[in-house]
Amino acid sequence: MNVITGTHTIESVAKELGIKKTSAINVISKLKKEGKVTVSGGGRQKRIYKISTTQQMKTNGFYDLVNKYSKEKLVPSFKHVIHGRYTIEQAIIDGIKIGDTRTMEATTYLFKKITNWKRLFNLAKKNKVETQVYNLYSKARKTMKCRRMPKRYEL
Repeated sequence: MNVITGTHTIESVAKELGIKKTSAINVISKLKKEGKVTVSGGGRQKRIYKISTTQQMKTNGFYDLVNKYSKEKLVPSFKHVIHGRYTIEQAIIDGIKIGDTRTMEATTYLFKKITNWKRLFNLAKKNKVETQVYNLYSKARKTMKCRRMPKRYEL
């Protein structure tokens, strides 16, 4: 099978390979199953397919989680690949570890979604950032409506 690389739409794949649009959809579907295609767009936008010759690792890390829940979107400064489950509590700790002011501001929005305070504070103790977590929580509490921290975790 002739494989092209780069950024394409269905129409451009069909034109490059000299095949019909339905055949191009089948080619892209097979490449997606092999993990060589990432898709962006859709809905009212055109779907854009990034095709590569090697298998691409799926990122589901810090930046994806923060951009999902935060009003302040971040451009990834590094590729964060996680194997397994990545929770909001882990993302808060990672945001504090990054330490950038814009990152910290975006991380405050994650306090709206916390369900397991025990996990958050166990991770904070493990990484020795309990005071930073508490300070970030108080900042989030002043600026927006978020869930209340249980009294046993207050400093």
